[in-house]
Parts: sequence; C-alpha cells; structure tokens
Amino acid sequence: MSETNCPNANRGYDASEPLQPFALAADIAIGRAPMLDELALLHAAGFRSVINNRPDTDANCLVTSEACGAAAQMQGLGYAHIPVEGRNPLEKDVRAFAEALASLPKPIYACCATGGRSSALWAMASVREATTDELIAKCLEAGFDVSGLKAKMDMRREMLEDDE
Repeated sequence: MSETNCPNANRGYDASEPLQPFALAADIAIGRAPMLDELALLHAAGFRSVINNRPDTDANCLVTSEACGAAAQMQGLGYAHIPVEGRNPLEKDVRAFAEALASLPKPIYACCATGGRSSALWAMASVREATTDELIAKCLEAGFDVSGLKAKMDMRREMLEDDE
C-alpha cells in the first residue's frame, strides 16, 4: 500500500486540519473525529448522525465519547459510540456498526482518528450490498486501503448467506 494510492492510510490525527468527509455511499461518509464545535458544521452540511469509532483511550483523543455524544445531541444529531482498536474489527463491532447504520438517521458521518477504522467497519458491514472488490474500490477512492480484509469480508458474506 502506497501513500499515493491511499493518502489517508498513514495520516495521523490532526484536529487543526479542516474536517473533510470522504463519501463511501450516498448515506455515509467517513473521516477524522470532529472537535465539539465541528459537530455544528456536520449538521449544517446535512449529516443527521455520527458514529464514533474512536476509543477514549486512543492517542491524542481530545474529545471523549460522552462529550461528543452530548454535543451531537445538542446539534440534533443521532449518535452511536462503537469503539474499535485497529483496522481489523471484531465481528461484534461489525454487527454493532451495521445496526447503527440501519437505525440512525441518514446521512451518517462515521469517524475515528483518520477514518481508517470506520472504512473497515463500513466495508465489513456492507458485504450484502456490494461485492468485496467494489467495497475495497470504494474505500480506496476515499483514500483507505481495506484490501487486507478481503478474505474476512468474503467469509462474512458466506456466513450471512448461510444464516438466511
């Protein structure tokens, strides 16, 4: 994976950079965790919910999930906190993310330090809606390489099909 193909993959969290949502689908975009005052910008941009995938224990975490949730509510935004460590999410986290996608008002802004964890969760949660290659390509367009999850995505799709 090169930075040319995935400009956001190795970028660290920098709250001084403008908040830039990267669209994955019509109803979801990903990016870095917003500062409290940026939640109003998300609302003004048309977002109706926030999924926060950043644990409070993350390095450089400037806003706790509790504070983010309260500020989101004050802006009239739906909110879910699904903290995930690393870019290889557990099945329980993928299920929680899928449930939040299904239940929260759209469009949704999903965030973590840079958007990497959120893109991985979205790709894993979306295996019923598109092929693995399509999901990987969509994440790459947004600057996040989730190709390392290809086998896991395929296995999840098979598991979901077996459950039907």
